[in-house]
Amino acid sequence: MYNYDSPVMERVQDRELADRLMARDERALAEAIETYGSAVYGVARRVITEDTFAQEVAQDTFLALWRRPGAFDPQRGSLLRFLCAIARNKAVDLVRKEESQRRSAEALISETHPGRAVTHMPQLEEQDHMMRALKEITESQREALVLAYFGGRTYREVAEELGIPEGTAKTRLRDGLIKLRGVLAGDKP
Repeated sequence: MYNYDSPVMERVQDRELADRLMARDERALAEAIETYGSAVYGVARRVITEDTFAQEVAQDTFLALWRRPGAFDPQRGSLLRFLCAIARNKAVDLVRKEESQRRSAEALISETHPGRAVTHMPQLEEQDHMMRALKEITESQREALVLAYFGGRTYREVAEELGIPEGTAKTRLRDGLIKLRGVLAGDKP
């Protein structure tokens, strides 16, 4: 455990830890997590109220450090500040992604119920209904729809990611939407 008596000592210890991370020393990562884990989690928790997501952000922060330890520059600040900045950015990105997915789900529900404008989604009920509906379509259709509507991909990107022809991606999306509309409207697929 580090003893931070002075900012100079802190920088030296951060540099040593960063050097060990660059050398792929797993003990250095464990040390970084032990030393900074609660602070990184705290930053994530202030942005994200959901504990599980905050834990995920903290884990992703240390994974980013492990993958690219060279991104940390001791000349620009402490390792703690660096990790907290990463955690904050990842937490904000996650909040934005969740909001985007919520809006996509609302748009899909509005599309399946044309006369009804969805101004807000009653979270649990609508999400549960959507998840049950998604289980009623084939796995290949569900995979394409999730990538397109919840992942924000075009049909070309869906085709590329799934390794299928563009026409097949279009067909899966179209057929999946038709079945999904039927299920959401109360009909059987």
